Amino acid sequence: MTYEYHRVASTDRSTPIFVCIQTTAFSGATLLSFLLGAHPQIATVGEMNGLIARENPEVYQCSCKQRIKDCTFWNAIDTQMRERGFEFRIDHFDMGFTSGGPPLIQHLRNGSFRNGALDAMRDAIFQALPRERRKLKRLVARNEAFVDSVLTITGKQVFVDTSKDRLRLTALRKFSRFDVRAIHLVRDVRGVVASRLQRRRGVDAHEAARQWTKAHRDLQLTLGSWPAGKHIEVRYEDLCRDISGTMERIYRFCEVDPELRDTDFRSSLQHIIGNPMRLSNLSEIRQDERWRSQLTQKQLEVIQRVAGSLSQQYGYC
Repeated sequence: MTYEYHRVASTDRSTPIFVCIQTTAFSGATLLSFLLGAHPQIATVGEMNGLIARENPEVYQCSCKQRIKDCTFWNAIDTQMRERGFEFRIDHFDMGFTSGGPPLIQHLRNGSFRNGALDAMRDAIFQALPRERRKLKRLVARNEAFVDSVLTITGKQVFVDTSKDRLRLTALRKFSRFDVRAIHLVRDVRGVVASRLQRRRGVDAHEAARQWTKAHRDLQLTLGSWPAGKHIEVRYEDLCRDISGTMERIYRFCEVDPELRDTDFRSSLQHIIGNPMRLSNLSEIRQDERWRSQLTQKQLEVIQRVAGSLSQQYGYC
């Protein structure tokens, strides 16, 4: 079966815009991807790293509710990738900018010195290594081919990724032909911590708050050196309270026509992977504030001690 898509005239830009949503887990990235993907000039598949290891591709469902191996969209991506000279497997996208080797090397490569100059020097050293340079070149080309495949199939020129891969963000900005931009999505640390405690084992309030703080400070450092027009800060709470106003701001940042928005994001055919929310029948967007009843006073005090300063900087009391 041939994949057919309702095409809408895209912008006249010759350079595709690549927008990366940078945030922490449980911060609303999947919701934002659905809202953006409903716009007729924006394409997204959610997390372009593909399925995580524990997912079974034989039963995994795309957000269109088809089994992903039967999904006409994903089979069309397979065809497009092959035409561009790349093998493509539904169960292994092979798109992530992860580094192998000993844990110390991985930490050094993926972490941050909290200093822009030192981070840039670290990246330059790794990129000068022949093996690293070859791997980086291959991954950039593969990522470009994937994005091109999605844009070709959908007839659009703006692509949004929610995989929160900082290495992809910096690599594509430096080495790809795309116009790379970033949406820094922030959610109240208390909501993030409560969601993590509810769904994951092996982490307490202190560690969850510490990771939230580290992630956003690293993003501040990374994006702080970018031109102002190439990144935007969005709060999850503002998105929920004022969808129309917040989305108009984001649409203008992405250089698409705000007037073409689709107010019913669930009515448009999308092919999102990642968060289980992709399969929900959500029709009304409400701010999740369950943390108010889920977190104990002691946990709130711990969160305030660890993340209070940064949280206040983002406008949370």
